[in-house]
Amino acid sequence: MNKVKGLLVIALTFALAACASIPENIKGNNQSDIQKNFISVHNQPGLYTGQQARFGGKVINVINTKTDTLLEIAVLPLNSYAKPQIDANYQGRILAQQKGFLDPVNYRNHFVTILGTIQGEEPGFINKVPYNFVKVDLQGIQIWHLTDTVNTTYNLWDYGYGAFWPEPMWGGPYYTNTVTEVTPELVK
Repeated sequence: MNKVKGLLVIALTFALAACASIPENIKGNNQSDIQKNFISVHNQPGLYTGQQARFGGKVINVINTKTDTLLEIAVLPLNSYAKPQIDANYQGRILAQQKGFLDPVNYRNHFVTILGTIQGEEPGFINKVPYNFVKVDLQGIQIWHLTDTVNTTYNLWDYGYGAFWPEPMWGGPYYTNTVTEVTPELVK
């Protein structure tokens, strides 16, 4: 019985940790009701109108008008932390509408995750080619800043044989140092 309780506590801890890992500004009201499958929404946006959605990707264009801002986002799948998977293929485009002014320099060419309400589709163009964008009213946005990955491998016992010399036969401990950092910027 104690083992079952222990497993239940561990499972609950993991479940809570998974919920806590998504930033508050893009978490949404009810995790199970948020639309996350962009392909399904893009294929039939009328079925999802009025529903909350979380999508992410790269901001391709920022269009400011007198009353609002449109972010054109090339959509990527999201991982379990709601971060865009930058090594995946793009799935399509959305137009995310925000009331008021958003400075293009803060968004263009940045990776973002948005939370909003699906408004349907809006016809437009991608390089003079007609395209139906999924339109979303923004409720929250998360900007992701990516830093470079540095991978350094070195041998503690290498005393400078040179770049073109093979490693000594006796070897030694090898250490790999990989640094990957994604830092969020909270936007309200």
